Amino acid sequence: MKKSLIVPTAVAAIALLGMAPSASAVVDQAPTGTKAAADCSGEIAKAPNNVKIHKKPTKSSPALRLWYKNTTGCWIKGVKGAKYNLCGGKNWDGWGYVSYRGTKGYVPSACLHPTK
Repeated sequence: MKKSLIVPTAVAAIALLGMAPSASAVVDQAPTGTKAAADCSGEIAKAPNNVKIHKKPTKSSPALRLWYKNTTGCWIKGVKGAKYNLCGGKNWDGWGYVSYRGTKGYVPSACLHPTK
């Protein structure tokens, strides 16, 4: 009977001491909901796939960072740039000036979707 009390007691002690892993520890999480809306001067957008954020609105421009699949960021404005065939766009020249996790740059507009 005493052995059956050892495990629950040990688990409770670990939880009280704060040694159990915490679900609140998240690394590099995208702003969502109210925080994303508060930080955004434009519209909240979502990337259905990983997409590169470029320094200028052209594919040959250096990539500043990757916008991760299924995460949200801020669409600041639309601009015209170099033509591309990405994300279903055929010979499109529409790019978005965006802000994502502290990085501002350009993404092909076909590669982002507005959130609802």
